[in-house]
Formats: sequence, structure tokens, C-alpha cells
Amino acid sequence: MIDDFVEQHRELGQKVTEIVTAHVAGLAERRVTPEATPQQLEKLFDEPLPEKGSSIDEILKRFRTDVAPNAMGVPSPRYFGQFNPTPLPIGVWADVFTSMLNQNGGAWRNGPTSAMIEARVIRWLCDLLNYGAQSFGTLASGGSEANLIALKCARDRIAGSVKDHGMRSASRDLVVYASDQCHYSIDKSVDILGMGRNSLRKIPTDDRFHIRVDALREQIARDRDEGYLPSCIVGVAGTTSSGAIDPIEELAAVARENDCWYHVDAAYGGPLAFSAKHKAKLQGIELADSITFDPHKWMFVPFSCGAVLVREGGRVLRDSFDMTPEYLSEDRGGSDVEFDFFRYGQMGTRRFNSLKLWMAMKFMGREGYARAVERHIDLTNYFAGRIDALPNFERVGEVETAVCCFRHSSNSEQQLQQKIEREGEVWLTTTVLRGRRALRVNINSFLTEQHHVDHLITQIEKAGSEL
Repeated sequence: MIDDFVEQHRELGQKVTEIVTAHVAGLAERRVTPEATPQQLEKLFDEPLPEKGSSIDEILKRFRTDVAPNAMGVPSPRYFGQFNPTPLPIGVWADVFTSMLNQNGGAWRNGPTSAMIEARVIRWLCDLLNYGAQSFGTLASGGSEANLIALKCARDRIAGSVKDHGMRSASRDLVVYASDQCHYSIDKSVDILGMGRNSLRKIPTDDRFHIRVDALREQIARDRDEGYLPSCIVGVAGTTSSGAIDPIEELAAVARENDCWYHVDAAYGGPLAFSAKHKAKLQGIELADSITFDPHKWMFVPFSCGAVLVREGGRVLRDSFDMTPEYLSEDRGGSDVEFDFFRYGQMGTRRFNSLKLWMAMKFMGREGYARAVERHIDLTNYFAGRIDALPNFERVGEVETAVCCFRHSSNSEQQLQQKIEREGEVWLTTTVLRGRRALRVNINSFLTEQHHVDHLITQIEKAGSEL
């Protein structure tokens, strides 16, 4: 049995390496968007549960012919869509090691190296954002889960009885504040936590899409007068629609004045801290009680890999999440309990996701990430300048990160995006800003160069002229 096991690994290792290498070798030429429709793909994979197993060669052939060609070309240097980067090769292959070891990082005794490496990368991220020695955190599936963990800590800190007795035990209805540009996971989080979606106050933004601090103060005062309990203020460092960064330090002051938990969603913008040139945009982030950070965005780590960092660290997270089930309750006579990561969030079984982050950070280093961030912002400013020079196009907002939004004079942004998507050469998205559709470009691949940006401009100009 063990001999067959070893031989399968040997055969798969060789063949999969060839498939991966051939796939990435064709990224520069391959379509970014697949041509198949949902109906075509549904038909392609419409088959009953197999009665007998298939050979490795048959399965790999289906991957080569049916799966890979119909996948979205996220790793392409011509992908200008969401915050989905080309993954670093070392991160891709780290996933192989992760699956090989198959450690459960929930409890130290089931995944000792997983736990230790997770603690180390959390320390690195805390240090990057100037958090003190008491800070700690946990990896999560992404920004949505990280935001949920942070808001639960906020809820439990303001109304400690809720964890055991439910929302009816709170002295007053809790409310949360964020800009009208916040991520939709904030809406979901207040829902999941029992506060209700109406408890989230969406504060208007200025013409640069930053939260208006004056409007926030007015809303808090109004809520207090009406008997509500302000519990949490959320700042955003890199909004999904425009990449805007809220006035982080000012929001920290408002939170302190009102005894609110202060959370910064830096899922996208956190890596600005690597760059001496751009880290001032995050000034005051160390004042936050919690921070969301997504390495699977601007750090090029394969999905999924998010993180939540907490200024008061393990104590706050354990107060909010810790339990000791019977099968994990024995006294092991050591300090390993503090490395039981199931105590710091809602996940029990945990994949060894810290390995790919650890390897990526070892490979890139602070300087490597700084160069990547700075180059992406430079390319985005170059793109913005090209847009400014085009007739019938105008920019919306400023370039603060590596996102640029713009509109066409025809007000037909959706049609323009769809026309470009059908061509398959590049991919960009749209969003809604100030109630109007806008085109949105994000440069998030370390493979993207200036000639790819020029090609994007050509596609945009061509589609615009045909409207």
C-alpha cells in the first residue's frame, strides 16, 4: 500500500509540474476571460457520481481540457479587476506542502509547526503596522471573516453580557458606524452578530470618497439622544470601489471621545506599510483596536489568506471566543494552550495557511513588497494620466492606492465594460460612485508592466469609440 502511495505522488508530481509550468507560460497570450457560458459549463460537467474510479491520466486530461481553459485568468498581467493578484510561485507550491502535511492548525497538538508559524507571521504583521508587544491576532479566510471577528470583539467589549445571554441583555441597542464606501461584509457582520443591518450607520463621504468626520460626529450625537449605544467605528484603508483611505487618525480620536471600539479595515491597503514612500497614508493605524489585513490581496499569497490583528491581542480574542471542549481539556502541563488557535476565532479545523504566507514573506522581504507596492501605484498614476488625455473620458476621484475610476461621456460604462470583456484581451470592472456607474481599474499583478497598461488603454479607447 505504501509503495502505491509513493508512486502516485511521484507520478502526480511530475505531471502536475508540467501542467502548471505550461499554464503559467501561456499567461501573457491567453484570453483573460473565458468564452464559455454558464449553460455550456453546466453541460460540460453534467455527469452522475462515478461508480468506479478514473485513472490519474483521465482526471488530469479533464483538468487540462475542461477546467483550466474555462477558468478566469486572474493570474494574467492583463487582469485589472478585483483585488485578486497573480500568486507568487512559492505560495502556489507552499499549498502543496500544506496539503501534504495536512496539519490541523486549530490546536497546537494537532499542528505544532502550523501554530508556531501562524504566531510568527501574525507577529510580523503586527510589527509592520506598529502594533505593540501585547498585540496578537489570527488568520482568517479573508476580509469578511476578519471583519466579523473584529466586530464580535467590539460587541462583546461594549456589551459583555451579550455573548452568554443574547442581544436582549444589552442595556441599549448597539450601533456601528462606517462610511458609505465600506465593504459589504460590515453589513453582513452586524446581521450575523444579531445587531441587525439597520444598526449600521452608513456615513456620507466627501468628494474624495473619505468618510466625513463631521457627519460622523453628528450621527453619533443623534444616536445618543435617541437612546442608542454607539459601539464601534470602522475606518477603511483602501475602499473596494475607489481605493480611498479614510482619515485614520481622526477617526481614532472620535472613537476615543465616544468610548467606541475602533476597527480599521485595511484588507487591501495594509501593505502600504511596507513602503517608506507611502506608509504615511496609514498614519494612526496603530491606534485601532483591531485591523483587518488580507495577504491574498496586495501580498500575492494564493487564496485564501486573511488576518485580523488586535491591539490587546490574545486576551480580547480569548474573552470573545475561547471554549475548552472535553476532548481538548486535559492538562498538558505546558504553554501550548496559548497556541491553540481555535480559541481566537470561530474556526475549529484550520488549514495550514500560515505556511504560504510565511514563505511569501521570507521570499519577498520588506523591500520586495515595498518595490511592488510603489511600482503598482506608479503604474496606476501613469494609467490615470493616459485617461486624462483621452477625449470623452474623465476620472472619478483621486489615485491613492492602485485603483483608478473613470467614466465615459456616453454614460454607458456597463456596455463599455461588457464589450471589453467579450473581447477577452483584458478585464476591468465597474462600480457605482455617487449613484452613477463608473469603470474601475486595479493594478494588482506583479507581472503587469507599462505595455500591458498601454494595451488596456487601447482596448478602452477602441470600445469607447464604438459606443
